Amino acid sequence: MIYGKIQELKRNHLNKSQVSQRLGIDYKTVLKYWDMPPDEFAKCLNRAQRRTRRADVYKDYVVSCLQKYPDMSSAQIYDWIKERAGLKNLPFKKRSFRNYVNTIRKEHGIPRPESMRQYEAVEDPPMGEQAQVDMGEISLETTSGRHKKVYGFGMVLSHSRYKYILWQERPWTTADFVQAHIKAFSYFGGRPKQIAYDQDKVLAVSENNGDIILTEGFQNYLNAVGFDMFLCHGADPESKGRIEAVIKYAKYGFAKHRIFSDIDSFNKDCLDWLERTGNAEEHGTTKKIPAEVFAVEKEYLLPVSEYSFAKPTNASITYHVRKDNIVLYKSNRYRVPKGTYTKGKRVYVIPEGDSITIVDVDTGVLYARHTLCTEKGKLIGEASRACRDKSKTILELEHNIKELLGDCEGKTSSFLSRIHREKRRYYRDQLGVIKKIFEEWDAELIQKALIYCVEQELYSAGELSSATAYMSSLEEEKQNKPVLQASQLPEKYRGDSPKVRDLRIYEDAMERRAVNG
Repeated sequence: MIYGKIQELKRNHLNKSQVSQRLGIDYKTVLKYWDMPPDEFAKCLNRAQRRTRRADVYKDYVVSCLQKYPDMSSAQIYDWIKERAGLKNLPFKKRSFRNYVNTIRKEHGIPRPESMRQYEAVEDPPMGEQAQVDMGEISLETTSGRHKKVYGFGMVLSHSRYKYILWQERPWTTADFVQAHIKAFSYFGGRPKQIAYDQDKVLAVSENNGDIILTEGFQNYLNAVGFDMFLCHGADPESKGRIEAVIKYAKYGFAKHRIFSDIDSFNKDCLDWLERTGNAEEHGTTKKIPAEVFAVEKEYLLPVSEYSFAKPTNASITYHVRKDNIVLYKSNRYRVPKGTYTKGKRVYVIPEGDSITIVDVDTGVLYARHTLCTEKGKLIGEASRACRDKSKTILELEHNIKELLGDCEGKTSSFLSRIHREKRRYYRDQLGVIKKIFEEWDAELIQKALIYCVEQELYSAGELSSATAYMSSLEEEKQNKPVLQASQLPEKYRGDSPKVRDLRIYEDAMERRAVNG
């Protein structure tokens, strides 16, 4: 048809550019057919119809997918073929397959429904600076033929576009939201400095003209972990476009049209999809592979706080936090940090050998760990103000801390000065916490942690404590390399040298053999 129209307009004395504009086709296409004789065009058409394409072996499968799911993308069909064939790579490129699918749509009259939403490009933040979080839901067919909603949580690192997706069978609560963060940070191996959120009731009670009021459970978690939070305005796709694209990608690139059996296998398949496709293929905007960029960005992520947020699985009894910030357990009073108490606050008390751990019921935030007392009526734990060293002036305490820390490549003074400037009101408390770190860790480890904190611009005693724990874990990993110990050898192989027999034993044995014939 195109050939015939080109020849007709040519006969009407239109030039090549005018024909290209009139028909809305590329100038090179006009040039190709401009002087081509009809018999040569017939031969080209015949060759094109007889030509086989590499994707033709999957043609029936592609047609069945499009007929069943007209809105299915070529990228998802491409991934499904890889999944069902058990291949990491196919013998044809995704771009050529996209053209192939478009051809199939035209041949079988299966147009794709289109929807459009406008976005505006924003600059990428530096490595380790920001992540974005959002949630979504999708209805899926189950193995029984019914339909079921599943609810997704997504977090994406804004620089590398490295993604994490988690699904569950019920709407998100604050406690679920916190647990999803814990799993995401574990997946990434650290956390960014800032996380951007959409407004959601599991996160925020009210925007309050900038003085944001968070839900209690999430506020506790935020206080413990310490990342910065950015709450997006309503109807503001520019500030959260990356995560909205990720949620859409997960819903329509992975979840849609899958048959749902159970949530555990569904999450496992999703992680496999992230490794195989979601994080392994070139990003359409950055033109980089997220997994490769993340290999560099993960070095810029901050270690997650040493607090344990894992919700107890074996604790069924909860306890009230009393107004004086104590928990009554087996006739003894155990302290929790001042300010823990709120009306109705409940905690788990988890016995662990000779100690107990007190954690929040909703978020799993660790409040305190104490030695278990076998007596009655005792008050266990030190008051929050006990960390203040009132016997010395602040200058004397600062001098002692500097002596403990040493020079640290010239970074000690700047580290303490920054804390004093940003936390002037709590400077004595900060010094007291730093002093307590030396009661638990070696000075050399703390000095390495301080250098790390300055390089990462982390200026607080709490961050120094977290970084020290992180450095300790790195040292343990280096030391825990498998070494063959002497105790692993069987008894008969131990010793400095093998046993040596006297040669006369062998000579006597040979003489007896000769005599006996």
